[in-house]
Amino acid sequence: MALLESHGSDDAVAAASKATPAIAAQALPDVPGPTTGIGRLWERFNGGFWTLLDQGVISLGAFLINVQLARQLDTPQYGTFALLLGSFFLFQHFNASLIYYPLMLKLAGGKEERPSDLVFVSLILTALSTSAFSILVTSCLIAFGHSEIAFAAAVYLVLWQLQDGLRRALLAQFSHRTAAIADGITYVGAAAGIATLAYSHTLSVSNAFFAMAGTCALAIAVQVYQRPPTLLRDGNARDLLDSFWTHGKWAFLNGIILIVTMQAFPWALATARGPAGAAAFQAVLNVANLVNPIAFGLSNIILTTVAQTYATGTMRSAWRAAQTYIIIGTTLLSFCVIPVMLMPHAVLVLFYGVNSPYTNLEQAVGVMVLAVAINSIAEMMSTFVHGVQSAKLAVWMNGISLAVVALLLPFVGSHGVAGCALVLGAAKVVRLIAASCIVARMLSSAERAHRPDVSRVSTPGEDNDYQYRHTRPERRK
Repeated sequence: MALLESHGSDDAVAAASKATPAIAAQALPDVPGPTTGIGRLWERFNGGFWTLLDQGVISLGAFLINVQLARQLDTPQYGTFALLLGSFFLFQHFNASLIYYPLMLKLAGGKEERPSDLVFVSLILTALSTSAFSILVTSCLIAFGHSEIAFAAAVYLVLWQLQDGLRRALLAQFSHRTAAIADGITYVGAAAGIATLAYSHTLSVSNAFFAMAGTCALAIAVQVYQRPPTLLRDGNARDLLDSFWTHGKWAFLNGIILIVTMQAFPWALATARGPAGAAAFQAVLNVANLVNPIAFGLSNIILTTVAQTYATGTMRSAWRAAQTYIIIGTTLLSFCVIPVMLMPHAVLVLFYGVNSPYTNLEQAVGVMVLAVAINSIAEMMSTFVHGVQSAKLAVWMNGISLAVVALLLPFVGSHGVAGCALVLGAAKVVRLIAASCIVARMLSSAERAHRPDVSRVSTPGEDNDYQYRHTRPERRK
């Protein structure tokens, strides 16, 4: 339901990198306790509890929505819903990379005297862009003979994006506890609304979108009360627009690559086997998305933590901060992935029922869950790359993953959902390897760049090469 990947540009943390140590310390979660070994792990886990809870609420609601629709709707109807929601992710990515992500960086940097101005400008930009997207969605649905869901889908798209923009403003300042309230209304409330429609035998794709739009509208009212945006006073809207583009352009490119990589599978299946093929892929993906609270929640906090740690320290210290969260995430992922891989059929029966057409997809589920877990680790590493002003490098790791999909999908994708899961797994393994190599190279380059200059003129008894190799500055200048 929500696309929460946050990416940046080479200069995406320019504002955050100028934050004073006091500001950075104030913005980071303040959790007293030991700072080494197990103590550091507990400190980071406790500091990230609310972001995990917030993302858990979102993923729970999205999961309940998808499972109920998969159970209650005909396979072609659910396939149409899955394809339409997938196209919404492309529109959301435009806002997420060019509006929400720069907004989060500016608020996290602590340099804005009137942060509510940024929220107001972001909402205006979101309303304008999403209104244009909704017109496009409505036109396409009418043209393809789905006029009965056109209006509901357009209304939901606009309200969903406005709610997500307000949510990002809260996340940027570590207000995850506050954001969880509105997110619960948006996603768990929508799941409850769809359950009510199913109970009254009035559930359809159109009514489902209306129910989801209604909870988004209610959540927007709560968020405006929590953090009221104010009108822009300084007349620097043009500067803000330029800044948003500068900060978000590489995020936009990276996200496009990731979306194309993922959406290639349902559209390929829909082309070969109709909407039922896309529905089967989405049914398997629903199970794999159980790891989303871990991946998305930790990525959200890694982004701001890395940006602020890098602002007052070195790349090595920023990596240590990210690495702790990655270790926590990998541990939590194993607790989710292993049981599903051992009992895939039981999980499918539990989710969709004994008589569901999706219960014979156990092979695809095992591979898909492992692939998504591997991708989650790669995504957390990618978030670190974006947080230290090196988003151009992320284009390489994401581009390589897309190349693997383009190379293998025509040969293996004909084997249905299981074949697509294998291709996805191969692509995500390659992405993780590329991410590991990029991070290692970044850390090595940063160490070489921060070594002090040593005279090439040797004096008797002096080993300049030894001094050059063993002298390290403690902090980045």
